[in-house]
Amino acid sequence: MRSGNRERATRLCRREASIAYRAHVGKGLPTDELKLTPPAAIDPSMPLVLPAPIWRRLAASIYDGLLLLAMWMVAALVDTLVRDALGGAARTRLAFQILLFLVGLGFFGYSWTHGGQTLGMRVWRMRVRRIDGSALRWPTAGVRYAVMLLTWFALFLPGLLQFPTLAAHVHAGPVIVAGVAFSVVALLVMLLDARRRALCDWAAMTEVVVEPKDS
Repeated sequence: MRSGNRERATRLCRREASIAYRAHVGKGLPTDELKLTPPAAIDPSMPLVLPAPIWRRLAASIYDGLLLLAMWMVAALVDTLVRDALGGAARTRLAFQILLFLVGLGFFGYSWTHGGQTLGMRVWRMRVRRIDGSALRWPTAGVRYAVMLLTWFALFLPGLLQFPTLAAHVHAGPVIVAGVAFSVVALLVMLLDARRRALCDWAAMTEVVVEPKDS
């Protein structure tokens, strides 16, 4: 089984390297600066780098989702205390949503740009990187976080709309159908891709790989 996985990973690496190498060489770009390797130079004995399976990514998402929820609760508490200290300043919905978005961006963005791992990814031995193997930068992390948050929202939307206070503001039926359809498309994108890239990975040109046990 281990030999079969190594052979499959080698074929995948050579195919992806061949596509990228031909594209960049055809444009006259320097391959050394792009950290590209000719496909023939890929050594089958190199450490095995496999795409993270969907089940492992979902498990890590549960860890990170709970941690994000806790940080949002702390941010909401701090926001309330600050407004009370300022004499009961009014809170606008947009400003509060921006605050929560920035809190999540700070957590995920810092984790992805400093080692490529959140807490959940560390537990499940995964790392996010750019498709050329380099580390993420903040613009890439921002795009990835925004699309990831949108996907999470679509996934949990049917459950959220079971609350009467939320369902009263929208037409629940069509919105639920749209959320389910978006979630199904997001899952199919991962299932049909050899690298198991999610929508956020496609948008940010990243991938999630399994870390070797000895790393």
